[in-house]
Amino acid sequence: MPSLEVIDEHIVLDILSSTVRLVGSLLPNNIEVVLHDLRNPECSVVEISSPSITGRKKGDSVISGARRDPAFANLMEFSSEPITYVLNYETQDNAGNPLRSSSAIYRNAQGMPFAALCINADYQQIDKAIALIQQLTASELNPTFKKEQQVIISEPTPDNIDALLQEIIDIAMEQNPGSNRPAIKKANLVAVQRMQERGIFIIKGGVEKAAKALGVSRYTVYNYLDELKAQNEGE
Repeated sequence: MPSLEVIDEHIVLDILSSTVRLVGSLLPNNIEVVLHDLRNPECSVVEISSPSITGRKKGDSVISGARRDPAFANLMEFSSEPITYVLNYETQDNAGNPLRSSSAIYRNAQGMPFAALCINADYQQIDKAIALIQQLTASELNPTFKKEQQVIISEPTPDNIDALLQEIIDIAMEQNPGSNRPAIKKANLVAVQRMQERGIFIIKGGVEKAAKALGVSRYTVYNYLDELKAQNEGE
């Protein structure tokens, strides 16, 4: 595998950007290809095809994509390899629907991630098409057959990380009302867990932003993360 020491990051991003356009032009609409510039996480999306899968657009944040993506989070950890990737793993879109994803992270000579190329496939569209054909066939055989309408409410996507943090905190406070110390800690734990699920802590400065939004120190946020980890391990 060639070293990235002699490769300009801008050139790599330009090459990957043209690759997204080229590959995306031939893929079906249920497969999204997205390129992130991780040096600018708050508006990292520089190229995307089939954006209807996750509802993203150019300029969106890296955390506005698939939910509960531990494989991507693990890839963001330090590595001496210039390119690391995970293939065909399960994630979710913002409405909680299952996706199949593959991700590759590109690092500079210091081992810091600067680009991510991700593919997300929504096979539910195919399943829905099959179900629709079956329902239409059933309705032709049985005139009294009525199809139930299913409404999927998408989770709102804030324009920036600060808005997302505040939204998460507001929801946690509503779910855990109270002004005493135990109630506030419980709400903060719920908020930090939700932030972790949305990938806040995989971006540079994520812990500091979360701490500022919660009105606590970053060490308190780390303590919350340790407590959540212990709870998960005890389940």
